[in-house]
Parts: sequence; C-alpha cells; structure tokens
Amino acid sequence: MMRHLTVAMLLAVAAVSGGQSQSAPTLRFISPTGDTYLSGPVLLKVVIEGQTGPSLVEDVTFFANGRQVCVAPGTSPQCGWDAGPDLKAHALRAAGRLKAGGRIFANVRTRTVEYAEAVRVDVVLVNAVVTDGGRFVPGLTRDVFRIVDDNRERPITSFQSTDAPLELVLALDASGSMAGVLTEVKAAARAFVRALRPQDRVTLVAFNDTMFTLTRGESDKDLVAAAVDKLSAFGGTALYDVIVRSLQALSRRPGKHAVVIFSDGDDRSSQSTLEQVQRLVEESDAMLLAIGLGRSSEQVLFRQKLESLADASGGRVLFADRSDELAESFAEVVRDLANQYTLGFEPQRDGRSHAIKVEVPKRSVRVRARRTYIAPGVAPTRR
Repeated sequence: MMRHLTVAMLLAVAAVSGGQSQSAPTLRFISPTGDTYLSGPVLLKVVIEGQTGPSLVEDVTFFANGRQVCVAPGTSPQCGWDAGPDLKAHALRAAGRLKAGGRIFANVRTRTVEYAEAVRVDVVLVNAVVTDGGRFVPGLTRDVFRIVDDNRERPITSFQSTDAPLELVLALDASGSMAGVLTEVKAAARAFVRALRPQDRVTLVAFNDTMFTLTRGESDKDLVAAAVDKLSAFGGTALYDVIVRSLQALSRRPGKHAVVIFSDGDDRSSQSTLEQVQRLVEESDAMLLAIGLGRSSEQVLFRQKLESLADASGGRVLFADRSDELAESFAEVVRDLANQYTLGFEPQRDGRSHAIKVEVPKRSVRVRARRTYIAPGVAPTRR
C-alpha cells in the first residue's frame, strides 16, 4: 500500500513539475517587422513561442493604429490588412487570448520613408558623369559646369571632384531564382568591392522577400568581400522595397551617394509600388545603377522600369546575358562610380517638382545627371 502511494505521489510531483517547466507563451510579429515599410495590402502575422503541443492561445486580435483589424484563431494567427497608398509609419498590436485565462501581447512600429531633406533643403546635390565618345572625361573644374533649373541658371555653391569619397549601397538579389548562378554572382561582387577606392564606404545588403544588411558603411573591402560569401538563394524578389530602404539609409549620411542593384528578374514581393519608388528617386541625391542578368534582359517591361528609375537619377542599367559576363558589367559600374562629379546649388522653395539639367558649355561632351528634384516649401519667417 505504501509503495503504491509513493508511486502515485511521484507521478503527481512529476506532473506538477512538468506543468511548471512549460514556459508561458509569447507573441512575436514576423510580418511586418520593425524595419519594414508598408503600403497597400499586407499580411499581419505573429508566431506563438514558448509552448509545446496544442496551442495555448484561443485567438489573436490584431490592431492597426489603435483600430481593430481582425480576430484570427490561435492555430493560424494572421490576417490581411490594407496599409493604404502612402509609405508611412504604422503602430501594430496583437493581443492573444489564452485558453487558461489572461492575455499576451506583441507590438511593432513600422518605418516611414519621409525624408528630412524634403522638409528643409539648403543645398541640392547632383552627381554628374561626363563622357566624350563613350570615354569618361576626368579633371574638370567647377567653372566649366552649368546648372539649369526650370530653364533658369542657378549658381553652383559646392563642387566635389571625382576623387571625393563615395557612400555606396550594394544590393544583391538572393532570391530562389539565383540558386544556379550564385557562385558567379559572388565572384563578380567580390571583385567589384575590391576594385572600389580606399575612401569609398560600402553598405552591403542582400534581398529576397525582405532585406538583410551584411555590412554597414564599411571601408574595409576585404571584410565586405568576405560578407558576400554569406549569401544563399531562397524566397521571392522585393526589388522596390530594397531601393526604398537603400535610398533611406543613404539620406542620413553626408557626401556623394550611389545605389548599385543587381537582380535577375522583376519585382514579385514588394510592399512599395513603382510610383512610390519613382517619387523617392526624384527626392534623393543618390545615383542609381543596376545590373540585370539573363532572362531579365528579355523582360521588356522590367527593363523599362529599371531604366526609367536609373535615368531619373543620372544612372544607367547594364544587362548581362550570361553569368560569366557579370564581371565586366560590375567592372563598368566601378568605372562609372569613379568618374562622378558632385555639384551643389541652392534650390527654389516652392514645394514643386523641378526639371534640372547639368551642362558643360563649349564642349561636345555628354553629361549624365539627375533630371529632377523636389523643392522644399517656403522657409518660415523669423520674428
């Protein structure tokens, strides 16, 4: 009798101990996350962590900016929501109702792409590449350039030669379609990074459905090249989102800016729209250069989209038919980056979009530079 009682007591203690060792569940947002820019239809989704076996959560209620969006079952805690047309910050909250009573919560605040420069801009910077018969023209000085703003010449207030350091974002497509050519892409990207000048600083990012930052403002090119080897291929292609976030990152840093994008196909996963990206390209002083591979060169609409964005920034698009041609494409981009002049001028203050043109009068050369800028509003009067 005592033996049976002892066994029963041990089983009861084990059951209690097992119940105590099971940690309380928690919620965590996996879509979107805090570094996400939202617009249009999006998926709100959390994971329930710290539980084993059947779900301990009865249901999850999602809120956006203080308003209830939906109630989803604990077995599938997700729902759709329309974030609207504008890229702006949103406060999101998930409240999980426990079967045993009580609630658990998760919160996330997404990011905004509003540029501080669009509010107060003292100087508009324009990167310009000058060529003669397809060859770069080095050694030019400030006095040979002319900036025309809506058919009116503007004084050049600052000038940087081609030797000025560069803040660069290199964004590499790591979506599932890249699996067969990733080895060649890595080799070309490593050579590209090592060909940059010592004064140039590189933020290396990879993207598929989302964006991963591998180095940030790094001048050690060997370190950046080593980070390239961490790339693996999976997921979709959020091309527009990575352009948006790259421009946002550069807007906070001084100096000459450029974004170099490599992709093998059109956007499939972005929350951002083409129209939103176009607007940000107009607001940014960064030159956008892109390299397309293989089937991307046959996608006429995709090619037109890339070329439209690059042209507006003063950049250009190169296409390689085969992966073994990538090294030359990346090398051509390096030469382009090393031959950028940067000119500054004081903008008009009327809040409008302005057409600008950079010229080198009295010389039969071609100048490639950004074509527009968004003027700030009228500066407030001090009393």
